Amino acid sequence: MNSQATHEAPRGAVALDAGQEAPDGDGSKQLPGLRADWARLAGRRVEVWLQDECVASGVVDQAAEDGSVLWIAAQGISTRRIFDKSSGYQIRV
Repeated sequence: MNSQATHEAPRGAVALDAGQEAPDGDGSKQLPGLRADWARLAGRRVEVWLQDECVASGVVDQAAEDGSVLWIAAQGISTRRIFDKSSGYQIRV
């Protein structure tokens, strides 16, 4: 497990493009706050936002290769849920 701490951005964080990501110590790129590339979020804890409201949170179970949709894993009594980018959902880590 990576020993580097991940810092989370405040809820009002501004969206950054993938080109503005800073690499972490293991060679992969991570960026706190709003994410545009959903395809690389499998296994990450995220918040799902719609119209400035957090509508769900959890661990990304799977994401489409093209980044168009992702699934939040089932937890407790909650079932696995799908969110699609074209419907206006935003993902924050």
